[in-house]
Amino acid sequence: MLKNINTKQRGFTLVELLIVIVVIAILAAISIIAYNGITNRGKASSAQSLASQISKKAESWNTIQSGYPTYCNFVSSETNTSGSPTGVGKAGCTSNASPVAGPSEAKIDDPSKVRTNATADESAVQYQLCNTGKGAKVLWAGGGQTGTITLGDTTAGTCSATGS
Repeated sequence: MLKNINTKQRGFTLVELLIVIVVIAILAAISIIAYNGITNRGKASSAQSLASQISKKAESWNTIQSGYPTYCNFVSSETNTSGSPTGVGKAGCTSNASPVAGPSEAKIDDPSKVRTNATADESAVQYQLCNTGKGAKVLWAGGGQTGTITLGDTTAGTCSATGS
């Protein structure tokens, strides 16, 4: 009595498993690289948008007040008894000798996003007053990119991110 012995076993070979693992690793590496690029573009776009909003607010202030605001007046959320911004409460702003009441059109929705410094690895905006109110710069940084929006006359004098 002869039996037909079938020794064929089912399953995957080691080579087939290694090929599948390598393909999955390559796809994972491609997705991580693509994800990083997308997040960097998002940070840059967010910073550019915020800088555009801040520059429009500064232009509104300039149109109504005939001069650009100081950093402390622009970003301050505190007001004195008459409703004028004090400039107190933000980095580099401890007092303000001559606060200027800003127009409601120039109110910054979230002053915490406007900083005295901006680094390229985050979405941040820096506001600088130039030429004692005749001009201003809005510098943005995000996603490894940087840029500047120039307002008014910034050719003469210096620009400062802090000050009263």
